[in-house]
Amino acid sequence: MLKKPAELTVRGPDNQVELTGTDFVEGAAQVVYDEMRNPNIQVTVKNKEKLESLSTRLLGQTISINLDERVLTAPVIQAVLTNGICRITGQFTYEDAKNIVDTINMGALPLKLTEKFSQSVGASLGQQSLEQTLTAGAAGSILILLFMLALYRLPGIVASITLITYSWLLLLFMNLMQATLTLPGIAAFVLGIGMAVDANIINYERFREELRTGKTPLSAFKAGSKRSFKTIMDANVTTLIAGFVLFSLGSGAIKGFAITLIMSIILSIFTNIYFSQWLLRMLLRTGLVDDTRFYGVKPEHIIFQAEAAVMPATRRRVDFVSRRNTFFSISLIATLAGIASLLLFNLNYGVDFKAGTSLDVTLSRSVDASAANEIVRQAGFEPSVLSVGGNGQNRVSMRFDRVLDPSGKDSAQIVAAFAAAYGNDISKEENTVDPGIARELALQALYAVGLASLGILLYVCIRFEWRFALAAIIALLHDAFFVVSVFSVFKLEVNLPFVAAMLTIIGYSINDTVVIFDRIRENMRFARARTFEDLVEIVNRSVNQTLGRSINTVIAVLFASVALLFWGSESIRMFSLAMSIGLLVGMYSSICIASQVWLLMKNRSLHRRSKQEQKVADGLYPLPVLPIAYEDEED
Repeated sequence: MLKKPAELTVRGPDNQVELTGTDFVEGAAQVVYDEMRNPNIQVTVKNKEKLESLSTRLLGQTISINLDERVLTAPVIQAVLTNGICRITGQFTYEDAKNIVDTINMGALPLKLTEKFSQSVGASLGQQSLEQTLTAGAAGSILILLFMLALYRLPGIVASITLITYSWLLLLFMNLMQATLTLPGIAAFVLGIGMAVDANIINYERFREELRTGKTPLSAFKAGSKRSFKTIMDANVTTLIAGFVLFSLGSGAIKGFAITLIMSIILSIFTNIYFSQWLLRMLLRTGLVDDTRFYGVKPEHIIFQAEAAVMPATRRRVDFVSRRNTFFSISLIATLAGIASLLLFNLNYGVDFKAGTSLDVTLSRSVDASAANEIVRQAGFEPSVLSVGGNGQNRVSMRFDRVLDPSGKDSAQIVAAFAAAYGNDISKEENTVDPGIARELALQALYAVGLASLGILLYVCIRFEWRFALAAIIALLHDAFFVVSVFSVFKLEVNLPFVAAMLTIIGYSINDTVVIFDRIRENMRFARARTFEDLVEIVNRSVNQTLGRSINTVIAVLFASVALLFWGSESIRMFSLAMSIGLLVGMYSSICIASQVWLLMKNRSLHRRSKQEQKVADGLYPLPVLPIAYEDEED
């Protein structure tokens, strides 16, 4: 019905059209009251003579005012109308009268609607996509729970309880909000479970570290919770920034993804920080689970250490800093390859960004690309891109650079051609984007990435220092560009869900980087870094101490994204692929790039300070003698 404006008509007793919407004065219909304060409807026509002729001819007869085929009201003409104004009386409530007035005023506007953006999904295809995505979500969630149980033993059981609580609360809130559950929304829900695990992993990894210093389980838990709280909040706030940017600049399913992501993070803070810690604290206070092996820490791994000392180094000791040139070379080669690919091939933009129509047809059996291409051409259409995918190679994806007939006649013709060759069991998904909307969506995507990066930069500057912020942004851009390069090299489609994936990657990448930076900052408080070697020791120690958290979090979230990639709907497959690649690259950049970039910038600062101190020592910058007055304590 939205493809054309609603048609307002006034019809006589024989259903003959007497007046149309354009005969009414625009915006002149209004609610008026009679002597008994009953609401009536007053309308004004442009041609007084036409209304006078109509009322004379049909005096005493019933006419109807229709919107398309729906009768708004059916009054009886009781007098000849000579002034171009007529009043419709009846048993109206004010709300009824106001609705009819608004409809008449809308129908009087000389509107011509042009389709700018549309999406239609066949019922069977929508049901199939829903079932696939829910299956993938269930599989990913179960894998995450098993992973936590195997990795953290008793705390893993607590984490599983809080994750299940979190999932049901998220569903409850979405139901209370009457939120529409889209496929990207389901993807955000599943990824939210993976993300909620991160708070537990950060807390439990810190708990283990405190146990290795010889503390009792309850003391280790209290110390670990206190120290991990700021890290968890920093990591979640940075992802929230990306979520709010998505919500403010996104539209449709992307906005739904953002809402689910934001709700996931907020609920995760309450359930997987406060509720999880409360449950574990109650358990520890019973004194029944004081054996450190309940938490995956063997007695021989405990190193008794003073309370204020720096956390002990882990048993694994990887010298990441000495390999920094190798890491930088790998990233430089990947960046240059991405630049070359973009210059040569650009990106395979979907209809979201370059306008046109995309048509996905799912058949009852497999088909090869050449046969599908021939069917489309015989139907009289030339797609710019045609590919065959799906689990059974039965999904034909076509992209047309021009907008197909908005009425659906063109797509119906293509579907009929496939039905003639492969039977009538066919589902379709069609998306149409006008060039103006495509440009708007592209600009929104650029603004979203830019604003998210700026917001994260400002937050890290406030919470840490500018060197940490700059190193984090370099790593963030490195991750985003790497994913873009992969999509360019392999000519994968870039659409709006891809932008959602990119912003989520930014959130995850900065999340991991902030955890490492937080540990570097903590270790700096217990060490006086005067030389480059001191900085190297601090960075290596910090990265190794947080390495378990970095790896375990990525593995947990990968369970969700890979499950969506292999078992989820075709509609969100590119989203899941971008997420999976981004998670791995984000872990690599946080460990191997961000911390090394900060190290080099900090070393330059250290070098400048040492040179100034040397000049002071050599007398080049003599310090003024300041008079100091000493007062007697009794005074």
